[in-house]
Amino acid sequence: MTSLLIYLLPTALMVLCVVHAIRHGNVFPWIWIIVLLGPIGSLIYFFMQILPELTRSRQAAQAAAGLRQMADPGRSLREAHRAAEMVGSVDAKRALAEQYVARGNYAGAVAIYQDTAQGQFKDDPALLQGLARAQFLNGDPAGAQASLDALQAADPSYASADAHLLYARALEGQGKNDEALAEYRRLVTYASGEEARARFGLLLEKTGQRDEARAIYQQIVKSLDGAPARYRSAQKEWGDIARKGLR
Repeated sequence: MTSLLIYLLPTALMVLCVVHAIRHGNVFPWIWIIVLLGPIGSLIYFFMQILPELTRSRQAAQAAAGLRQMADPGRSLREAHRAAEMVGSVDAKRALAEQYVARGNYAGAVAIYQDTAQGQFKDDPALLQGLARAQFLNGDPAGAQASLDALQAADPSYASADAHLLYARALEGQGKNDEALAEYRRLVTYASGEEARARFGLLLEKTGQRDEARAIYQQIVKSLDGAPARYRSAQKEWGDIARKGLR
């Protein structure tokens, strides 16, 4: 078996390189190099053409970014600060605010968003939604609701499941349970994922509507049963809530 693999690997590598060269328009002179030099030619092509392409892939880029973040946790924040100071664009400032959010500095993020959402950008949907999220995380659900109300007033056609979920949570955070339930009820008809349904079920349970809460939990479990492993993994938190609610 080992000797067979040793025999087949060079051939498989050559075929791979030839196919790659044809698909990427690298026929001349690479085909001649691959064919005439045999395994050595295939290795030359692999390391000069295929490997650099792989290292530029999205997954490789994400892995490299992760390693850089581990080695220098403050780098991305410094870069965001530099970009906000030197470029000064709305996108640069929003990126800086999100760096603050990622680090739990919600008050700092609120300040940046409020400073940026001025003048011609006071009705910018991305800024208002980002501000609302930072306000909610900073323990200000009323402020979050106000920002989202301003967004809706500025652009009545704006639609975002994330913003809708945040709005329902902001109402719930203020104890406006009836209004929050009405928003959750509309939201679960189109939101992707299981978070909206899980939060809806929790609030139904909290307000004494146990039977409807159980029905929602059953929907979540049914949705997760038989779903792809990646989806089940991504929705594990909400699936656990649903299964706990059905006990």
